[in-house]
Amino acid sequence: MRRILKKTISPLLACCMVLSTASCGDTDGKSGSAAEDIVNGDFEEVSEGAWVGWTRQDAAFNFRGVVDGEELNGAPIEKSGSHFFSGKDGGNPAMRGTLTSDVFRLGGNGYITFKMGAGKNTEKVYVEFFEEGSDTAIAKVTNSECDGVFITDHLITKIVDLSAYVGKNIYIRATDDDDGTDFAYLNLDAFKICASDDEVAAAEAEYAHQMEAYGEKPFEEDETSTTVVNGGFETGDLTGWKTLEGTALVRSGVVPTSQYYWEDRSVYGEGEYYLDGSNNGAIAEDLTGAIRSTKFTLAGDGYISFMIGAGNGNCYVALCDGNTDEELITMRNEYFSDPALALTLLRVYMDASQYVGKVVYIKVVDASDGGGFAFINVDDFRVSLTADEVAELEVEQMEAAQAEEYSSASYDDLSALRNYYSNYPYPVPLNSLTFTSYVPNQVVDCGTVDVNAYLEEAAASYGGEEVGDLEITGIVADGSEITEGFDAVDMSVPGYYQVTYAASHEDASVEAAFTVVAMENRNSVANGGFEAGNLAGWTPLTDGWSVVDGQAAGVISAENYWDEALPYNQAGEYHLDGWNNGFDEGDTWAVRSSDFTLAGSGYISVRMGGHAAAVHVYLADGTEIGYYQQNRFNDANFPSVGAGGSWADMGTYVMDLSGYLGQEMYIVLADEQAEGWAHAFFDEIVTYYETAPDYENNADEVPDGATAEPVNIPWQLAENSL
Repeated sequence: MRRILKKTISPLLACCMVLSTASCGDTDGKSGSAAEDIVNGDFEEVSEGAWVGWTRQDAAFNFRGVVDGEELNGAPIEKSGSHFFSGKDGGNPAMRGTLTSDVFRLGGNGYITFKMGAGKNTEKVYVEFFEEGSDTAIAKVTNSECDGVFITDHLITKIVDLSAYVGKNIYIRATDDDDGTDFAYLNLDAFKICASDDEVAAAEAEYAHQMEAYGEKPFEEDETSTTVVNGGFETGDLTGWKTLEGTALVRSGVVPTSQYYWEDRSVYGEGEYYLDGSNNGAIAEDLTGAIRSTKFTLAGDGYISFMIGAGNGNCYVALCDGNTDEELITMRNEYFSDPALALTLLRVYMDASQYVGKVVYIKVVDASDGGGFAFINVDDFRVSLTADEVAELEVEQMEAAQAEEYSSASYDDLSALRNYYSNYPYPVPLNSLTFTSYVPNQVVDCGTVDVNAYLEEAAASYGGEEVGDLEITGIVADGSEITEGFDAVDMSVPGYYQVTYAASHEDASVEAAFTVVAMENRNSVANGGFEAGNLAGWTPLTDGWSVVDGQAAGVISAENYWDEALPYNQAGEYHLDGWNNGFDEGDTWAVRSSDFTLAGSGYISVRMGGHAAAVHVYLADGTEIGYYQQNRFNDANFPSVGAGGSWADMGTYVMDLSGYLGQEMYIVLADEQAEGWAHAFFDEIVTYYETAPDYENNADEVPDGATAEPVNIPWQLAENSL
């Protein structure tokens, strides 16, 4: 039975180095009578949050690292029982220290198996075995399998041959002396004394299985091929891709396209898998790296298409010369937008026609070592496309976006995605029926309205040729549908009339919509609570506002945000959300209301939140008479609004304009420059109060983000800063 253990040393056994048979000096192991087995070698015993059978020294190896997860940083763990020790959870990766077992008597056949993950720096992170009374290691094990790309946090099976010490008292010491961040910690589990050679053989078989399942796959390429291998990562791993440098683009980043980010955001990828450079934070943003595809001979008309997301920094995709490695064409995510299109995969097209017939490859690069979204997502590389194939793909992708039904409850990401595909500069004219101009939203006085007349402002085309067949298809108001008589629609009842219209060409048709706001008087701003579900009655004043199917974006129906379900304090079903109008956090923007005549008490009110929110009030001639800033923002006590924290939650601000009664005016809602957290949110603009509102005794009730208990946000009289 010893024959299998005396053969040529396998890679598994090679990592376990017998260092000495000396037995002298002091020991860091616990003194006293030795246990008959390794105490708590599988970390299943828990005693009031303290170590059992092990002694920690210095900062690393905190007991909180004993966890019960199935994965760590996207890597399957294959733990032996319910728990294992995660060095990542047991302290900051830069922390150093040791973890030493109780002394035990070595029995069985003298072989010890255990599992070890991370510990990429083998000179500074390792596990040693000592005989009691000695400070000289008799064996040392490192995790040389951890390459930071394919094998990372996986618990890899290790075997230690201590058969020369059977009957001796032994202890184990795990050391983390790495103060870096690149897998600079240890994951441990399943320390076990083998009772038989069969157990050793089983451990060797498990190791071989792990290397086959998680290790780097053979990289094979055929330069005469006109395609890349695994361009869509549909193998679920990095088959067909070769690591060039770094550890930012790794196997654990190949994740299902069904996986959400930020709890409810979809990447809208292609197929079953894509490569995610963050994997919901499991891969550190400060890591860098590069991978390449298999080489291929560029054919067709030389077009290449792929999907890209994130990459807000020095991240890009390059077409490279297969012989010289020169970067021939580079493409970055020029359409990155946080949060509307933060991690969303967007299809782009590369015209590489000048390199047809050349041997090339695709390189994905993350050279960004800091800042927000300093990683890259990619998917579905298609190469050697003809112009006809590009034209077909353009329509396919456009129709997929139009047909998509899922959208985040917190962000209007689907509208932003459709806007992207509606405005992308396609390399081949889009052979699809599309609107080239839309009917804008309308504000009218109550009465009879010729809705057909508004179609004069719309236009459509098919393959670049104008289409003249446009018609109103229906109007919905307060749950009732109007299906005829569009040239004389009764809008005597104030409210929102949602109008749908269509363009047709042969068998194809496409629809769009606009809103008519019917107003009984002009003492209020149109759509002051954004209950039209859009910006009807409001005019964006800033270039760059996201527009989807002719509608300015930004009005959403979410009542809360983030994982903690923090409250917006939305008044009705909708509000204007600064995360969803196409502007980055550092940008500023403004939107103007319809004109109104100040009446009643002369008081108005606005709900606003976010650090950058401000309200301007102007007379109709452009004279500014009021300037009010949001003053509740407080990035403290997260996520508790009840404890004084305030982020996107809106408070009601009352403004006394009674000195301007009877005058015509308008309001501008603005996102202005602010340090840090520069966002703005608005709702419920009320410009008519018959009597002055009792702001001193009014409050809006919201659920607390920490406890879900009711919290009051008091109204306040806003200070005019003019």
